[in-house]
Amino acid sequence: MKVNTKELLEEIFPPFPLGDNRSLLECDFYDTHYGYFEQIDDDYLSSIGVSAEDLILEYNFDWPQFYLKIGLEAACSRSRPHEGIKTWKDVSYEYLYYFGQNCSYLSSEGFKFFLPAAFYYFLSTDENKTYMDSFVFRLNSQWEKDQHVFDDDQKKFIIEFVSDHYKGYVSWIPEL
Repeated sequence: MKVNTKELLEEIFPPFPLGDNRSLLECDFYDTHYGYFEQIDDDYLSSIGVSAEDLILEYNFDWPQFYLKIGLEAACSRSRPHEGIKTWKDVSYEYLYYFGQNCSYLSSEGFKFFLPAAFYYFLSTDENKTYMDSFVFRLNSQWEKDQHVFDDDQKKFIIEFVSDHYKGYVSWIPEL
């Protein structure tokens, strides 16, 4: 593998916008409430007896203050959260640490958006890498659904990564 991991990943996974696909933060909210921010209307809030602010605070999300503030603003405005993530290069380690376990709720395109960031932090830091287990589980359980969004070079990188770091834990590894 090349010395500069980020440059290699940028070559193989050129950055693209998330677009209308849900983010990991939205997926965390979705996992808890079975609908995302713009679907929470006054009827929903009154049926559970809370305000938009209380909805986030009452359920005691284990989010850092920055993300809690973003979630509150999104719930109050009934709009998507402004997370400051334009491409995978904007995704922080902290973000993956807190929200990576929700990658199974991403669309295939959303998964493709966040996967290079997961690779980057796995390969370039000594931080806790447990978030990667969720991404590998997603690869293992949803490869048939997701593979169409990856080109051959990306598939090759994914297969080599999984072979090198998760030997024996993944059953889907195809031959290219």
